[in-house]
Amino acid sequence: MKPPKKTFIKLERLKKSFGREVIFEDFNLDVYDNEILVIMGPSGAGKSTLLNVIGQLEPCDSGEVHYHPELFEGTKVPLPFVFQEFDTLLPWKTVEGNIRLVAKDLSETELQGVLDTVALSEHRHKKPAALSGGMKQRVGIARALVCHSKILLMDEPFGSLDRDMRLKMQDFLLDLQHRTGLTIVLVTHDLEEAEKLGTRIVRL
Repeated sequence: MKPPKKTFIKLERLKKSFGREVIFEDFNLDVYDNEILVIMGPSGAGKSTLLNVIGQLEPCDSGEVHYHPELFEGTKVPLPFVFQEFDTLLPWKTVEGNIRLVAKDLSETELQGVLDTVALSEHRHKKPAALSGGMKQRVGIARALVCHSKILLMDEPFGSLDRDMRLKMQDFLLDLQHRTGLTIVLVTHDLEEAEKLGTRIVRL
């Protein structure tokens, strides 16, 4: 018999609205350890809003969000985000410099390990202008890994990439999750991407 799934985040009876427009109401959802939970739906359905509530970037009007205490153990950034845009990287810092922003006391061994994990070892001294879109997204993922976060929140992370690079990044993410056991909550409107990546799919 399989052991019960560990619930990292539990959403109970959430309501979120902007003015008179109700985005979601009486919404319940569990996010489990070691899964890729995909939130999908058309534009305006509330996907990013829901992710922002999960990531504590926006309050909900009512309801409760419960976090497993393990999520906050040993991590500097417990709920890191990777967005579609690449402007979270400082253009004057190298790959290494951008990673060290969130973990200044990172040892060389730890840095090298995470660079190897995201396949950026050969690019550690390059600045963002010299990186492809996929490489920039891998820097964002690396910053989550060096913070020892057990969860990664991703909002349309591959939406700005061309099809070939998007497919490569999807394969990279699947391999990374398999190797690390990282819990991932990913927003997309792409059904093909959702079916490829999702352990579970929530449709809004």
